Amino acid sequence: MISVLEISIIIFLIIIQSVFGVGLLLFGTPSLLILGYDFANTINILMPVSITISVLQFYKSKVKDQKFINEYNLYCLPFLVFFLIIALKFKYILDFKLLVGLLLVFSSILILNKRRFSSFKKTFFKLKKLVLIAIGCVHGLTNMGGSFLAIYSTLVSLNKKEVARFYICYGYLIMGILQYITVLFLSFELLEFTKLFYILLALVVYFPSQTLFVNIKDKKFSKYINIIALIYGLIILLTYS
Repeated sequence: MISVLEISIIIFLIIIQSVFGVGLLLFGTPSLLILGYDFANTINILMPVSITISVLQFYKSKVKDQKFINEYNLYCLPFLVFFLIIALKFKYILDFKLLVGLLLVFSSILILNKRRFSSFKKTFFKLKKLVLIAIGCVHGLTNMGGSFLAIYSTLVSLNKKEVARFYICYGYLIMGILQYITVLFLSFELLEFTKLFYILLALVVYFPSQTLFVNIKDKKFSKYINIIALIYGLIILLTYS
């Protein structure tokens, strides 16, 4: 059964992800879990739509960075699959939501604070491979690694929005495909393929929303990404119980 609230949430998040490369999993996961959806069905609803948008962004992107692709595939993806299997098998025995929320708020505030940003950036570049590993672990366990991927992408891209969105869309695309295949393999009976019609909504909404992306300046794009991450971190903390 599809509710008006569910459709409204999906359409709004399609617009956000079409512009920034992130949003459906980031905000959709906690929203649907709060509404009573289980983890497998949440992925079933959100993942095909997220993958569709990421495919469009990847295909249309003027940027192709093979070095990033190689590092991402090597350091992030194996941990993503391993911890996703744990999450599906043990039904969130380990709850990292509070830690995720705290880290998001902390890192977003640091980046948005110009005085602290330079020292944070130096440390980040020294540890960026570990950050990719952490993104895989967090996303596999909680489906919430996209926020860290977005922050990582804005930092590595040096505030170039085309580069940042390429990193985000590639990361989301590969994570999404691996997650969806894993869920199909481990929890196939829980999936509802009737929800695949949301893909059509993504196709309808994506192209008009690119006008918003074109009109956002590079530095503003990075700032908005970090504000999104900060808001998401606060939502996690406020709804944590």
